[in-house]
Amino acid sequence: MIQGTEQQDKIMQRPAKTRLRRFLPATVISITVVVLAWALSLSLGESASLVLPRNQLQLATVQRGDLVRDIAVQGRIVAASAPTLYSQETGQVQLFKQPGEAVTLGDLLATITSPALQNDLQQQQAVLAGMQSEAERAVLAAREQQLDIEQVMNNAQVNLLAARRELERAKQSIEMGVIRQLDFDIAKDNLTKAELEFDHAKRKVELAKDKLSFEQSSREQDIHRQQLVVDELQRKVAALNITAPVTGQLGNWLTEQQSHVLPGQALLTVIDLSQYEAELAVPESYARDLAAGQQVDVSIGNQQLSGTVSTIAAEVRNNQVTARVRFAQADSTTLRQSQRLTARVILEHKTDVLKIARGDFVSSGGGRQAYQVLDNQALRKNIELGALSVQWVEILNGATEGEQWVISNLSDFKNENRVNLN
Repeated sequence: MIQGTEQQDKIMQRPAKTRLRRFLPATVISITVVVLAWALSLSLGESASLVLPRNQLQLATVQRGDLVRDIAVQGRIVAASAPTLYSQETGQVQLFKQPGEAVTLGDLLATITSPALQNDLQQQQAVLAGMQSEAERAVLAAREQQLDIEQVMNNAQVNLLAARRELERAKQSIEMGVIRQLDFDIAKDNLTKAELEFDHAKRKVELAKDKLSFEQSSREQDIHRQQLVVDELQRKVAALNITAPVTGQLGNWLTEQQSHVLPGQALLTVIDLSQYEAELAVPESYARDLAAGQQVDVSIGNQQLSGTVSTIAAEVRNNQVTARVRFAQADSTTLRQSQRLTARVILEHKTDVLKIARGDFVSSGGGRQAYQVLDNQALRKNIELGALSVQWVEILNGATEGEQWVISNLSDFKNENRVNLN
């Protein structure tokens, strides 16, 4: 009988598996699946949890070119000259023209009755007339006094001539031994006395002339001062008649007919129809950007006009700044007072800049972020915007020419870094 090998075989016990060896295949399989998924995502593009319909978004392309920074505002046509006429004195007003009625330069529009002013004028005129009469009377008295002094001077001159002749006779007589030396000395003394009297009389005449001239000049100054008072009152009386300062039409009554008015009270307005301007209401946020001389394009219905900013108000009212625009050329016959208009104010002109069409992404993104469209996805990126115009937005950083951006509202993107576009 042949024996088997059972006696030579040994039963061997399999060693127990460790925990690492037990979970190693599963770990390897999981890592392999993750790596394959990551590679697949790289090959197919990253996925996003948010999906938006592409046809509901507004897209635009980044361009390079000129950017005109401008603002669109509303306004109205106003007369370049529309003066308001005021009362100069207290009184009762009477208006002669109706609002809207045509007026010519110098036409009487209103008059103010002021009895007190008329009385003051008459009193001052009477004072002036009295001063003029008194001055004439004083001149006559001074001339009379001057004549008396001149008469005294003439008498002194006659006495001087007589004394000189007497001295000549005394010289001849003393040479002949007819008179004494004492009589000759007396003749000499009489001549000296006559000369002194004549010299004194002559100086009194000169002094009288100077005194007359001074008093006359003083009276003329008083009369001139009183004349100024009368002229001022006459000016005030003339100002009671309110006349048209320009040719045009009467605007509005600012007071009632036959009402009592005070000095400085507005009475009416006159509109000069020969030249119009545009009055614009500019938002307060653009007040610092406004400057005189900036170009303005004005649209009034189908009519297009161009002009420049002439004046800018120094105050802000209702969050707006008022600016006046002077037209370069305008047909005044086609314009009407208070006619509504739309204007485009050109604030700045930049050349060779990156720009994109303006949209809601500016405000919804805070001007710091935007979404660039690549294939079927929108990628968020940080940007820096510059000047804003009505149609365009300047891009300072974060863009390249030719990129396509979402320019509609970004609130639906919920700040996601990547959004799929369906």
